[in-house]
Amino acid sequence: MYFYNQHKTLITLLALSFLLFFINIDFQITKFGKILKNQDGSEYHGIIKSPPELKIWKKASEFKSDISIKNLQPYEFRHHFLPPKILGLLSTFFKIEFYDHKNNINIKNLNYFFYFQIFFYYLCVIVFYLKLTKINIKKSIINITVCFLIFEPTISQYNSTIFGETIFFSLLILIFAYLIDLPKKNYNYFLLGLLFAILYLQRSVAMFLIVVPILILLFKFRYKSILKILYLLTPFLIVLLLLGSLNYKRSGIFYFLPTQTIDNLYNYFLPKVDAKIFNITSSESKKKLMNIKDNFAIKNNLDLSKEGDRIVFYNFQKKKAINTMMDNKLITFEKALISSFHSTLLNPMEIVSTRIKGKDYYKSELHQKNIKYRILYSFLIYLIIFIGFFYSIKEKYIAPHILLLVGIYFFVISSWVGYTRYFVPTLLSLCLYFGFGIDFIFSKLKRNYSNNV
Repeated sequence: MYFYNQHKTLITLLALSFLLFFINIDFQITKFGKILKNQDGSEYHGIIKSPPELKIWKKASEFKSDISIKNLQPYEFRHHFLPPKILGLLSTFFKIEFYDHKNNINIKNLNYFFYFQIFFYYLCVIVFYLKLTKINIKKSIINITVCFLIFEPTISQYNSTIFGETIFFSLLILIFAYLIDLPKKNYNYFLLGLLFAILYLQRSVAMFLIVVPILILLFKFRYKSILKILYLLTPFLIVLLLLGSLNYKRSGIFYFLPTQTIDNLYNYFLPKVDAKIFNITSSESKKKLMNIKDNFAIKNNLDLSKEGDRIVFYNFQKKKAINTMMDNKLITFEKALISSFHSTLLNPMEIVSTRIKGKDYYKSELHQKNIKYRILYSFLIYLIIFIGFFYSIKEKYIAPHILLLVGIYFFVISSWVGYTRYFVPTLLSLCLYFGFGIDFIFSKLKRNYSNNV
């Protein structure tokens, strides 16, 4: 009761958010929790539809069948480590079967997993909220920031997916709570380091995010930061060693980065550069690059059913991509800039739109129709954030700029892919600027109204 009396606005906002979440989950499962058809007649499941979701679903089912240490990583570490394990583990409590007797996707009780995600997210938002109340930020700004985190649709749309984004965002918000008010006691940094390790296991894009707190510690504590940094790095490195050991035991090769990070440039970015260099279409470039890597595998007698040979295969692609880009720096910069700019175009309806249209969405009339609304929405959000940026500088607040460092990291590390989904962690990092921006606008309007009266 004391907590409620002290934080009525927070509780009200969370209650309203959960009500909207509950209505949305019911709608999503009723509308899309079945087999739908693409324009070409091929079928897809409305909830578990994309290749990443299908992989998580399959691996979660496999993990559920044998939840043990030996089954933690029985296959190539290609994608994110934790999402299928979390879903597989929780499925034993929620009685999610994954597939029916005909091997069709069965999402019965999946809504309980979505409830788990949202409650964990709310818990992390509450921790962040309580930390904000301790660093002398106006209550109105804090409440607006919370509104942004729980209602902004580009962020909240992932609450009804198994991608793992919601849990990733939750962990990131916990890290925000640490970063805006760094503890003075050294042992606390062991927990922070462990949190960064878990964040990496949830999403490999966070691999080098630990550099951000190291820089902050060096700036804030100077020579006194050495022990803190050691405490921070110790659990992080231990987790990497354990992950590398799992991979070594299985494959005979020690590595702790997903193998997808090796050939990402070749498959997702090089086609754009190659198409520009040779004045061909993107499709032609992809086909050409596919032939090049297939020929390499044949020429070198690679057996791609073996993990070691696949890693040789991936490394060839990485080397080829880097060499081509280094030889064509201006084109590479141009394409990276275009992709990065494209990633900033917010898409708050992406999940529901792809569920409606399936694989045809990005070539559909619906996608084209939505672009003008996305541009308008993005402009309004960024305008508010821009205002908040300057307002926070004027008022000499530090916390928003600390989170900006996190946002810059994610933008630099992943924006070149050009996917809107990869920009959301950066958007999340701008939450305080949004709070400052709205507060400034409301204060200005209130003053103008008072002067006119």
